[in-house]
Amino acid sequence: MSDEKIVILGGGSPFVPSLTYVILENKEVFEGSEVCLMDINTARPPLLVKLGKELSERAKIRMKFTWTTNAKEALDGATFVMPSYRIGGEEHMRYDFEIPTKYGIAGDETAGPGGTFMAQCTIPATLEYCKLMEDLCPDAWAVSYVNPTNFVADAVRRVTKTKFVGLCDCFAGFAMSYLPYLLNMPPYDRRYTDSPDIKARAIGVNHCTWLVDLIVNGKDGYSLLKKKVNEQAKGALLGPVEEYMLRLLEVYGYFNICPSHCQMLWEHGKVLEERKAQLNKEKDRLVSALGWSAEAWKFIDKMVAGAGYEDHPDLYCFRLHHSRHVIGIIVSIIANEGREWGGINFVNNGAITNLPNDAIVEGHCIVDKRGLTPIVVGDLPKPFLGITQHILNWQELTVDAALSGDVNQLYQAILASPYVHDMKAAKMIMEELLKAHEQYMPQFKHKTKG
Repeated sequence: MSDEKIVILGGGSPFVPSLTYVILENKEVFEGSEVCLMDINTARPPLLVKLGKELSERAKIRMKFTWTTNAKEALDGATFVMPSYRIGGEEHMRYDFEIPTKYGIAGDETAGPGGTFMAQCTIPATLEYCKLMEDLCPDAWAVSYVNPTNFVADAVRRVTKTKFVGLCDCFAGFAMSYLPYLLNMPPYDRRYTDSPDIKARAIGVNHCTWLVDLIVNGKDGYSLLKKKVNEQAKGALLGPVEEYMLRLLEVYGYFNICPSHCQMLWEHGKVLEERKAQLNKEKDRLVSALGWSAEAWKFIDKMVAGAGYEDHPDLYCFRLHHSRHVIGIIVSIIANEGREWGGINFVNNGAITNLPNDAIVEGHCIVDKRGLTPIVVGDLPKPFLGITQHILNWQELTVDAALSGDVNQLYQAILASPYVHDMKAAKMIMEELLKAHEQYMPQFKHKTKG
């Protein structure tokens, strides 16, 4: 039993119910601890605190659930901090999708111009929180899902001394749920990214990682995985994203972990047309995709009134792989487990031997009370080396701009994105997004045209 203070920054997030469920799933570690929800918006935290109290009482676990709008109050004495916010909420997420699409460039909130601008909004806020952590809880770990993950991790390591772990749940979802399903190896909903019967490793950079090693029951599992996927393809059981994954497998011989993101690299025109059609047809599509939906909040009311978590609607924010990933890593630190976890963004330092040592890469680490010990996996396969270096350069230029507030550096960063192919369009996108996000980008204050 521990006495932790776990702070969720962005405590009104629709992911809080799944985080609460998984914290209670690990009662032997967290009993007696406090979960503090900090959010600048007061609408949702009170309901989520009620949910936490209700679920902990049902589970007969002694825990304290609190909320506040004051970051200093929340962070004072914290042992773990989970950044879990989207600066500007759904409205500003929509800008990062819609404005580049209007000018003929695909992308989203982590890729293309939208990714560059999300970083301009997220990095200043995250650095402010990290500086508060240095003062109020210098020994605390920040375990973050805030996007764009690799950009934020790069900025934090440049400017602060915070113990910061940047995560992406693409690999978590693949290894803990989708991979067992493809292999027909229950249980299909697992608690760890590394299991005794299925050991998978994927490396690269955030949202462009590749399955380079797969061991199934002690033997090479790649041939088995290919066989199972081809059987599903023949039976027409694959959806559009899976079909694209299969095409990449046929060309490169490797599985891509985030095909919906990488499709914009090699099928840009197709994705752009689909994006235009979706944005015109379904104005609430992006809301539901990330959990901002009326259905999610209605179900939270039902849980407070007695419904079971297992009856949740089929919404991404209620699936457990996301929360089992972040909470599992916290447990590994507290309990000194020495467990292997994937989907972690860290400073390379030779883990991927043909990428720069100072690059922020995504891969696998041993996690214990010391934090992260990256696992050396060797070279990234040659076919992916060029595009990975391209993404790294775009990332570094984007962080340069976020830290400097230099508009010309920002323009260079947008032009460095792999999706950007038109200087005029890039300039118009930049000018429109500068105005759209102005209130959340203090580094550019007084530097933009009115």
